[in-house]
Amino acid sequence: MNKLVSKASAMALATVFAMMPAAGVFAASEDIIDTSRYGSVTLHKYDITAANADGIDTSDWKATGLRDTTAETTMEDYVIQGVEFTYAKVADITTKTEGGKIQIMYQIPAGLETALGLTDTHGDHSHTATELNNAMEALTDGANETAGKNTLERYVETVNGRQTMVTDENGVASADRLPVGLYLFVETAVPANVSVTVKPFFVSVPMTDPNGDYWFYDVNVYPKNQTDIPTLDKLVRQNDDAALYKDETYYDSVTASEGDKLDYIFVTRLPEITSEATYLTQYTFTDRMDKGIAYNRDVTIYFYDNEDDAYANNTENAVKTWDHGSAAFREEYRGSNSEYNEMIVTPTAEGLKTIDPSLSRHWMVVSYSATMNSDSTPVLGDEGNTNEVNLIWKRTNMDHYDMLEDIARVYTYGLNITKIFEDADKAGDFSKVQFVLQNKTNGHYVTAKLASEGLYQITDATKSNNEEGGTKFVPGSDGKLVIEGLEADTYVLTEIHTSDGYSLLKEPITIAINCTDDDFIASETTLYDIKDIESNQHKQAIEINNDRASATVDNSNTNMSADVVRANMTSNNAFVDLSITNVPNFELPMTGGMGTILFTVAGCAALFVGVMLITKKSKKEA
Repeated sequence: MNKLVSKASAMALATVFAMMPAAGVFAASEDIIDTSRYGSVTLHKYDITAANADGIDTSDWKATGLRDTTAETTMEDYVIQGVEFTYAKVADITTKTEGGKIQIMYQIPAGLETALGLTDTHGDHSHTATELNNAMEALTDGANETAGKNTLERYVETVNGRQTMVTDENGVASADRLPVGLYLFVETAVPANVSVTVKPFFVSVPMTDPNGDYWFYDVNVYPKNQTDIPTLDKLVRQNDDAALYKDETYYDSVTASEGDKLDYIFVTRLPEITSEATYLTQYTFTDRMDKGIAYNRDVTIYFYDNEDDAYANNTENAVKTWDHGSAAFREEYRGSNSEYNEMIVTPTAEGLKTIDPSLSRHWMVVSYSATMNSDSTPVLGDEGNTNEVNLIWKRTNMDHYDMLEDIARVYTYGLNITKIFEDADKAGDFSKVQFVLQNKTNGHYVTAKLASEGLYQITDATKSNNEEGGTKFVPGSDGKLVIEGLEADTYVLTEIHTSDGYSLLKEPITIAINCTDDDFIASETTLYDIKDIESNQHKQAIEINNDRASATVDNSNTNMSADVVRANMTSNNAFVDLSITNVPNFELPMTGGMGTILFTVAGCAALFVGVMLITKKSKKEA
């Protein structure tokens, strides 16, 4: 029995000792891949453009796959929300021996092999990490970058079992419970402000640490995007100034007379476009202007490769033109209430396709005209006739959009004249009074239509250089004469007829109207980095009020009264107020009156005296 126990004990010890060396030859768990484990990939998205602009240098940062808390702290103000990645497992991690050469390889699908431009040199679509990395670099490098990104974006959409992940408000997106293998990540959708998508990349789950000591299964990736935003500027000029007086500059605000044609442009610099994920899927302009100005419905869109031509709208230098009526865009007009008109200009899907990398960072100019109405709808004075435009834009497959806005304004004014006859005992006839008004700045005589008694609204349809071509302005029966819709210029008002018994004015009256001066700063993007959203950005256009309108009459400052536009709106400095008084003529003696009788009596007396003298002389001589 003792021998049996001893033998059993010896065998047990032998087994233990036999197992001990075996334990020594197996690698530690972190030294080899445990294919039964799951891993994770966490992406942290940052705006490298904004960070570099603020002086943060990221050139020495290295991607190791390990979490980098320093990078996260440094870049916390520059996270990007709403970036979508599509990912798919494309290979298992295998060890392959060929002719005594042992190495890790990845057996990828034939479709991916073709997309990467690889050939099946190993006979089973297997490739080393070096081969895969080199192929990826060649596919997305330099001039090939856009086409390469597009190729892999299209490929990943065909992979069964693909998944998507989208960065949250902290710029973080995670995928967990990932089986061991090689994964392809492609940035397939970005917010509007992202201009350069990250190149597609492979992630191995697990990865070996930078020192080559162990495998780790939770991989952190810190891809960085370049951002770029379009600009928006709305400008206006008076068509006559450009056509007749060679002032072809566009301004934030101008002055115009009723009946004048106005030229408008929206100038926007297109964002950078580098791949299908950054293509534009919406670029819609919504323009709203006060009811006093009517669209002429003649939109044409031009594309320029330089800023000077864009802001001058030198159409002969455009690199691309969408003519009015083109299938590349739509125009829609609305006038749903009494306060404003609205125009919506939207590039169609066909048009958006042509806004590709060849037009990246070019200037797009939406050009159209409008006319200031010759009626009661234009707003006179400092409030002006406001035109607001917003641009809504977004990129491929994104629900998030960005919006910019800007303002332009057109000012017009009026004359409020009170006609007075000085002699209270001698009634004057206002209907006999006539004025003509010459625009001294431009040289033409003003034309207008009679809206009601004593109220005229400028038409300026014809610009006559002769007095006969100008409208004869007549006060109402109460002596009031109101002329609406004059641009801010210098005018000469001449009284050419007055009531019987009254004197005309000695000389014309010179009236100078000085325009309201406002500037506008377009809004900036609302989808930028967190720091700018919370501090630097403004979502609405900024209005800067400078000088208010003023006027002089014969070089003397005069009052300007307000225009009550609506119940809730008063526009100051709308009308130049002046009164014009006529005095009676001097009274002269009338034919057949007392003066004639006196002359007759005096003449007879003189004749009688003469006769008496002659008679007396004759007697003396006799």
